[in-house]
Amino acid sequence: MDERPDSSQQLMDILLVMDEKGTLQAVSGVKDGELQTKNPLEDNNDLLRVDRHGDMFSNFFSNLWNQLKDPTRFHFFRVPEEEVQRVAADFQQRESQSVKTGEPLVAQYEVQPPVQAQQQTQAGQQQQPEGAPQQSAGQTEQNPQYKYRPEDIDWNSLAALGVQREQIEGNGMLDQMLRGFQTDKTVRVHFHFDGISHSNDSQLSLKPGTDGRLTVCSHGILDPEKMQKQFFGYDITDSDKQVLRQTGNMGHPATVTNRAGEQVEALVSRNLKTNELVAFPLSKVNIPAEKNGHTFTPDEIARLKQGEAVVCQFLSRAKEGEQPKLYPAPVQFSAAKMQLEFLFGDRGRLAMDAYKANLKQTANQEVPKTFRKQELTEKSRLELEAGGTVKVSGLVDKKGKAYQGYITWKPGEKPAFMFPKDYKAALEEGRVKPAVENEVQVAVNSEGKTVEATRNLKEALQSAQQRPTGEQKQQQERRQEQKEDRKQAQKQEQPDKPKRSRGVRR
Repeated sequence: MDERPDSSQQLMDILLVMDEKGTLQAVSGVKDGELQTKNPLEDNNDLLRVDRHGDMFSNFFSNLWNQLKDPTRFHFFRVPEEEVQRVAADFQQRESQSVKTGEPLVAQYEVQPPVQAQQQTQAGQQQQPEGAPQQSAGQTEQNPQYKYRPEDIDWNSLAALGVQREQIEGNGMLDQMLRGFQTDKTVRVHFHFDGISHSNDSQLSLKPGTDGRLTVCSHGILDPEKMQKQFFGYDITDSDKQVLRQTGNMGHPATVTNRAGEQVEALVSRNLKTNELVAFPLSKVNIPAEKNGHTFTPDEIARLKQGEAVVCQFLSRAKEGEQPKLYPAPVQFSAAKMQLEFLFGDRGRLAMDAYKANLKQTANQEVPKTFRKQELTEKSRLELEAGGTVKVSGLVDKKGKAYQGYITWKPGEKPAFMFPKDYKAALEEGRVKPAVENEVQVAVNSEGKTVEATRNLKEALQSAQQRPTGEQKQQQERRQEQKEDRKQAQKQEQPDKPKRSRGVRR
């Protein structure tokens, strides 16, 4: 059965716009000659939606262009509604200048101003000899950005998929294929084999043959839960599969066997639309020196080249009169996109969670210098590092009551606290070693040393006590007040002495 798409199904496009400052938004309307826009990364029902058919979009865009006061300030991009968030996120990764100058992955979406398009058409017609056939939209082989030429394509291989040439010329897919890329968009393809018909949505690419002809290849949407066990000779582990499903990138190099039979180190990613696995040679991975205001350190570049997700501080694009702000975001090299990408949505959250967990673990790799505001001596810290137990006194709870306890420590974890009863049980069961005193407090009494907290304290401190308890502190304050009162009383009781006469000099 031939499952061709219903021609009555309405396919809609969204219009993205970038201003001269590089801010990307989605068009929601025009008011008083000014564009009304929304954030393209958010779900929004207020965006303008235009029928994808050529004539309808052309008429809509011409009307919109004529309503604007200064339309030349903007660059417009026509994006399928179902892809708008992904494409907008991809655009925001790139430098605004590369978007404006028609980078390969961007040019396919750009909409030329009506007047400019008309002038280009007229100029092209004037340059062609009379009677010569006009060049189609796909025939751009003279552009040095293109890797392939349309006349080298085996168009029968496209027809065998049930796709017409005009279809991929009109939606920009051919342009991307000629540049040597796999298309971002998908098209419905149809297979007929031994009386069996099958159809699915697929991305397209061109593959050179031995005869120099280009064959159109189909990349159908696969089930991510049925990921293959082996990829070009590399055994994909269950852990690899989980990471590829969650983030799209394996996150580490893999040794794969290329078509020439050579073993090479490569990064492996999942095409987020088709779920097809893609390998990219490690030797060709290129990390830019700077991105969105952040200059990558040698360590960050090395980790990115190994396929890791790295969280960096980037600069936001500031509006007029505002200062750009720093924001943390994870980036990772995508073998499917052949470039560095920002991780958004669930992928970004997973990367940020892993980053925060690593920070927390790193922070706990060293023995703490204090515990609940009590300083730990070097001897105590060495004891903890060796897996021992330290008794800490002079701790004060929220009510000001003093207490003591025992702590142990393991790398990557916070100190574990035990009250005396729990420590005694753990000691009897052999789960902890006998405790040593935290001797910084003992020195206050036995060696005659003092600290500011105990300077005016008359009562002897308890064993290993560094600070006075709440009651001791109150007694200390009362003694100090009484001492001040006595001084003041003595001063008032003392009579004024008469001033001594100097006499009269004769």
